[in-house]
Amino acid sequence: MRFFLKVSSESKNSVFVSVILPCFNEKENILHLIDAIHSAIHMWKHEIIVVDDNSPDGTYELVNNNPKEYIRSYKRLKDPSLAKSIRFGIEQAKGDYIVMMDSDFNHQPKEIPAMLANLEYFDCVSGSRFVYGGKMDRRFRHVASWIFNIFVRILTGKYVTDNLYGFIAIKRSKLFEVNFDDVFWGFGDYCIRLMYYLQCNGISILQVPSVLGKRLGGEGNSALIRTFVKYLKETIKLALKNTRKRSSVSSDFEV
Repeated sequence: MRFFLKVSSESKNSVFVSVILPCFNEKENILHLIDAIHSAIHMWKHEIIVVDDNSPDGTYELVNNNPKEYIRSYKRLKDPSLAKSIRFGIEQAKGDYIVMMDSDFNHQPKEIPAMLANLEYFDCVSGSRFVYGGKMDRRFRHVASWIFNIFVRILTGKYVTDNLYGFIAIKRSKLFEVNFDDVFWGFGDYCIRLMYYLQCNGISILQVPSVLGKRLGGEGNSALIRTFVKYLKETIKLALKNTRKRSSVSSDFEV
């Protein structure tokens, strides 16, 4: 079941939206994605911030050679990192609402309006493949990711069902309550940390169903085992931090 909320005129007229697109070798996707995002959120004032991680395929040059008034593009020349590219984009953003998403159509632009509409009532709206209506196309990866997310929830004691997806709309004021140094480094593992700290801060999070899209061209991450090990390490670190925090709170109340 999919659901959409009616967007109030006040929200459309008063809220400015920044969409962050971290890129690496997305020449075949990026312009099509920008057009799709612009079409989906044209009722909001918005900017699309492209942060290229020094792609050798000319992604940045392609975007720069196709200027639009709502596009701002940047090229990072050193210290490659998906998470640091996202942080850079956030720090440049002017929006009241910030949307973080992939640049390969895995996150579908048509889902953004419902996410933005729900920000009238929640601090953060997170796409999830594991609430009713969400899904992935490959059965094995869907089950494996679902099991790992259960593992994350058990170890950290948190409730978010999809800690790996990274399709997030959030109020700027709430995002900036998080210490970026604790979150934005590495690659996809940043999302586990971000969702953890948002929940630690008591930020209200609505999970909406999201269907994994398909990239138009290029190649995705194929190093699944190495990625899994990295995610596992980060989850264990957060679990240990959570355990120490609970122990500290308990000791404060010892008689």
